[in-house]
Amino acid sequence: MTRPVGNPWHHGQIAVLRELHRAGSASRAELAQATGLTPQSLTRIAQELIAADFIRERERRRTGGMGQPAIELGLVAARIFSVGLVLEHDQLTCVLSDVTAGPLLRKVVRGNFLSARRTLEVCQELVALALASLPDQAVNLGIGVSQSGFFFDVKNQRIVSRGDTEGWQAAHLSARLGESFGLPVWIENDGRAAAAGAMMHGLGVGHDDFFVVLLTRGVGGGAVVGRTLVRGHAGNAGEVAMLMPADPRAIRPTTDSFEQHWRSNMGRRRPTSKAVQDALQAEEPWLRAWLDESARLLSLGLTAICALLDPELIILAGRLPAALREALKARIRTPVASIAGIAAPPARILVDPDNECLEIGASAIPIAKVLGLHRL
Repeated sequence: MTRPVGNPWHHGQIAVLRELHRAGSASRAELAQATGLTPQSLTRIAQELIAADFIRERERRRTGGMGQPAIELGLVAARIFSVGLVLEHDQLTCVLSDVTAGPLLRKVVRGNFLSARRTLEVCQELVALALASLPDQAVNLGIGVSQSGFFFDVKNQRIVSRGDTEGWQAAHLSARLGESFGLPVWIENDGRAAAAGAMMHGLGVGHDDFFVVLLTRGVGGGAVVGRTLVRGHAGNAGEVAMLMPADPRAIRPTTDSFEQHWRSNMGRRRPTSKAVQDALQAEEPWLRAWLDESARLLSLGLTAICALLDPELIILAGRLPAALREALKARIRTPVASIAGIAAPPARILVDPDNECLEIGASAIPIAKVLGLHRL
């Protein structure tokens, strides 16, 4: 059993794989036009990838025109994979994802992961489990990591997380995982990971400019401008948490803040999806006050984002229940620029219906890096 590590392809092959990943399927002529390769080079490269079983010929395209219908090419399932790791303070998630079919394996470990040492140990166990599940002849592109916190050591991809600050300052996650498994490792702040996932597989597909607001235990953000993930000089662009109150007791649009107010007003009963829906329908005064203040804070932050970046979409994502994000969407108010009574088009606000944006984003990072999708 052979399992090539990282990137086993040359530039022309990557261009073809990138276009097939984007388009789903295409003819040789369409691939030559999209990649800029000559028809002769495209034919040779396609044959190389077919022989290596990375792409295959599909049925001829049905058309009503004259001449021989073109043969479609597409990626082969269960051949190209990536590993995604999501580091959160209360749980770790590992995903083994097929670039054509999505997650093959998903493992979640819940607990207290403020400690860098324990987090690294469990991450190694999860990655080992994922790699052991790889099909024969599979290529694993690498490990993408979504981590809460901010970069302080750009070169070594090191992030400071809240809680065990000293432990995370000393931790070198990318080096530890890279040395253990012989794989390239890419780390992104959770806001940028969510934006990468939205750009490749989520609500951002087909849109050039959007901003993802990540509502989990904290507030994160990630911007995509011109189909490019905005990182900033240190990788900390989009940190909307800096626009929120620092006092953890203050109302904030986070899962921690919501659960704290839920317990204070609703007792020990867990905030299940149904219970949250019932509270919203009952228009509980405390919940209305929490939503109003959270929306006010988000409106302030998003006003700055809209003024600086002019996004087409604002996507509310994260583990905060979708029903609450919908209620926040209805309350968010962002001023629209106008001159002489003519207003600029406002950004549309969308609610991500899923809660898996971080694992989608983490597993998308190696695909984007190797295939060059982050430049599109």
